[in-house]
Amino acid sequence: MSNRSKITFPERVVLAILENAGKGAYNANQVHSRIPAEANFTREMVHQALIKLANRGLIRESSKGVFSPIQPTVKSEGELVLSNRGDYYVRMEIDGELQQVYMDNDMVGKLLPGDKVRCEIKTKGKRTYVKSIGLLERIPQRYSAILDVFEKNAFGLLQKNGLKDIKLTDRVDPKYDGHKAIIEVYDYPHNSRNPLGRIVDILGVVGEADTEMHAIVAEFGFSTKFPDAVLEETDLIPNEILAKDWGERTDMREAFCITIDPADAKDFDDAISLGKDAKGNILLGVHIADVSHFVTPGTAIDKEALMRGTSVYLVDRTIPMLPEKLSNDLCSLKPNVDRLAFSVIFTLNAQYEIIGEWFGKTVINSKRRFAYEEAQAVIETKQGDFIEELLLLNKIAKHFEAIRFANGALRFESKEIRFKFDENKRPIESYVKSRFDAHLLIETFMLMANQAVAKHVKLLKKPALPFIYRSHDLPPQDKLIEFARFCKLMGYPINIDNEIQMRKSFNDLMERTANDPSAEILQQMAIRTMSKAVYTAYRSDHFGLAFAHYTHFTSPIRRYPDLLVHRLLQQYLTSPKPTTSESEIEMIAKHSSNMEQKAAEAERASTKYTLALMMEQHIGKVMEATITGITEWGIYAMATEYHCEGLIRIADIKGDRFAYFEAEKKLVGQRTKRSYHLGDPITVSVKKTDPQKRIIDFNLLD
Repeated sequence: MSNRSKITFPERVVLAILENAGKGAYNANQVHSRIPAEANFTREMVHQALIKLANRGLIRESSKGVFSPIQPTVKSEGELVLSNRGDYYVRMEIDGELQQVYMDNDMVGKLLPGDKVRCEIKTKGKRTYVKSIGLLERIPQRYSAILDVFEKNAFGLLQKNGLKDIKLTDRVDPKYDGHKAIIEVYDYPHNSRNPLGRIVDILGVVGEADTEMHAIVAEFGFSTKFPDAVLEETDLIPNEILAKDWGERTDMREAFCITIDPADAKDFDDAISLGKDAKGNILLGVHIADVSHFVTPGTAIDKEALMRGTSVYLVDRTIPMLPEKLSNDLCSLKPNVDRLAFSVIFTLNAQYEIIGEWFGKTVINSKRRFAYEEAQAVIETKQGDFIEELLLLNKIAKHFEAIRFANGALRFESKEIRFKFDENKRPIESYVKSRFDAHLLIETFMLMANQAVAKHVKLLKKPALPFIYRSHDLPPQDKLIEFARFCKLMGYPINIDNEIQMRKSFNDLMERTANDPSAEILQQMAIRTMSKAVYTAYRSDHFGLAFAHYTHFTSPIRRYPDLLVHRLLQQYLTSPKPTTSESEIEMIAKHSSNMEQKAAEAERASTKYTLALMMEQHIGKVMEATITGITEWGIYAMATEYHCEGLIRIADIKGDRFAYFEAEKKLVGQRTKRSYHLGDPITVSVKKTDPQKRIIDFNLLD
């Protein structure tokens, strides 16, 4: 673990100030003057932070009381990545965090995206960049491409900036000319003008929804098909669960037990139960599908699940981590059938305080499958099935939700866009997914189970047993300072002088901006200020949830880390003696975090594609919008009615030349002094859309 990972919040801020200042040397007063006033740092705090940073070797005291950053050239390994705009970066781990380091495109040569590279990185002022680079290992990558077949040659034409067309080395039937295909790029010889590739799968006619969705799946490294070995193993699994399969499980089939899921859900991996013990205490059960009973380590199913890491939820389909026989049937906690589960049972007293916890394998039988809307209707109208149980569950959930927020959990919520389709499966309407008490009820109980499992394993033995956690770090200091400055500029100053005040400020910000059109912009900027939550073997805390211990236990059907948690927990319940090393778990954790990020990118890509497809029918339509982003190349705006973001290119704004001011995130007309800021309401019309590139262009009408 690096020295940086151990530093306190004031030290992080001071280090960020010094590193952002470049080559200069500064004393405590000069550093203090550069810290936002809302941070409430005293000069003595700054001085002590400087001394401690110097003692850790993170800065140097160039003369008495004067300090400067240490910015060495560092050799590191990483992955070459290509952005949608055609810029190359090296993705590598720096100080325990995955970062993308800029490199000049002229350095790429015969390297390809996905290559494992060794490079020298250097920091100069605020800028970290790649100084030199070399190939360590070629990792073949798959892309969607349009086939261009002529005479005896065939090329894959990529819809990606910065990468040349791919020369296909296999013979291609001319009838597929113009079709979209998945190609694997495997080499770029020094004597070749183009990278070399082979066809993996032909997807279909360009522009068809199935073709484009399959292209998105492949683009981010997933597959709609399972290998033959996985399907063969799946076929050997019995089609029903018999009593002889139970083992030494606790029989909970008579307990009141239900599932609450989206109306269109096909896999039900969690259920909740309610009962009482002999003393009248409440028994609250969280029951999770016991995938580990069916998927054992080293099998083809397990290896494929590990490689996928997660299920992928696109706009109109799911790419499951496990074959449907498992995910939608045997593992799914369907109503009125016996199912195998891994359970956490909380014993609560009359004040809903947790006075006991039990972890173990069970057999359950769900009495009812509720959609969220159905459960919400019962809670609101007090009519329908299981009224008393649902009202009590809701009351308990609100009790623990209040405790979580009182402890400093953040209240941010991201909007989820959903679509309505016509009879031809074309999108005709977009809307924001509603969240009810029923959603929060399930969410709260899942958080409780995840926290309880992590805490149980963490405290089971000293030193702690090897385990996989879901960890969330404090916001990076540079992003935090930038966000604090922006909030002050918007008239909503926040306090970032310590973690407690920072949490309170973030939550208060949402209340203070409730009636301000800028509220959503500020919330989205706050979310982007946060560190990314990751899987890791090394840290158990979660900043956003304000938990000292947290893991993912509740979704093993769709997340591989949860399956690993089940295996490790069962092993430690039997014998707290590790058989898997911390380093092995960390390898799985990093891969799972990477696949989770790719799945999120694929899901966003499917949403952008569908929005662009939907807006094709609204070319020229005038609508109200809000500015959500400003860059040197244009203005991004969110159309209020359709929940879609489009770009107004600076070149398309007539009547003036505009200058971009990064610190204030604004554009100002050099002649008219007309200015545009984040959160400003504007009127736009749809100029054009390109579903394949997933972009929408607006005209500015103000």
